Amino acid sequence: MKGILLVDKPVGLSSQAVISKIKKILNVKKIGHAGTLDPLASGVLVVLLNEATKLSNYLLEEEKEYVAEITIGKTTDTLDSEGKVISQKEVKEAIDVDKLLNSFIGKYMQEPPMYSALKYNGIKLYDLARQGIDIERKRREVEIKEIKRISDVYFEDGIIKFSFLTKVSKGTYIRSLCFDIGARANFPAYMSKLRRISSGKFSIENCYSLDDISKGNYKLINMIEAINLPIWEIDCEKVKRVLNGNPFQTTEIELNDNTIAISYNGELLAIYEKQEEIYKAVRVWN
Repeated sequence: MKGILLVDKPVGLSSQAVISKIKKILNVKKIGHAGTLDPLASGVLVVLLNEATKLSNYLLEEEKEYVAEITIGKTTDTLDSEGKVISQKEVKEAIDVDKLLNSFIGKYMQEPPMYSALKYNGIKLYDLARQGIDIERKRREVEIKEIKRISDVYFEDGIIKFSFLTKVSKGTYIRSLCFDIGARANFPAYMSKLRRISSGKFSIENCYSLDDISKGNYKLINMIEAINLPIWEIDCEKVKRVLNGNPFQTTEIELNDNTIAISYNGELLAIYEKQEEIYKAVRVWN
């Protein structure tokens, strides 16, 4: 069994807990995912089975789409609804939230949250945060490709809430985005809900619940269908060369892209990268 399984992760379970359940249900040796979701978040979790785990780095590069709810007027230590409130400021007048959201379209420098799986000297930031340690995090460039409000703006007890749809580049933290949206309006803010509705070419409409999977009601996606790279379909004479990781001259390949996938009979065999006038193997499947 190898391939990609699209899962609709439920709220309340970590991504690791979900793939552990799937590993037990399907009795697979290797399992991984292409982009974690926090326990409070739901939606598209791209699960990789056996040989497909080698695709992780390529699928992590894909843009992602979310529906989020933001609360403006208070913030928490985790920047989401699971943390404790650490700052409050009453919202007394209307905020032009559509103009505010629109100001984030494009690239900006984002600070990752302390409660994240990023590492500092080999230690995950959330482990440090739980010890009460706060370290300076280097800002990194992310891109907000789309962002728009999709609900009414609800005002109550000095805070406002609304939902928005956003499409973002890899490495974007929606919790940090919510905090930054509030900060740009001079208010504390946090992410109160989150649902991932797409990851690269994979959509929530094609995901399966844990119950579906336990009942055998699912279908795996072939690796060659999952990868978003130009594909060079070879004949049988070249298969051995590819499986041995032998290089190819650029003149042997009709494609001219820097990174390509090589396929035989609809099965992914390898990923090659162009280095000057030669394509060299960077990943080969048996």
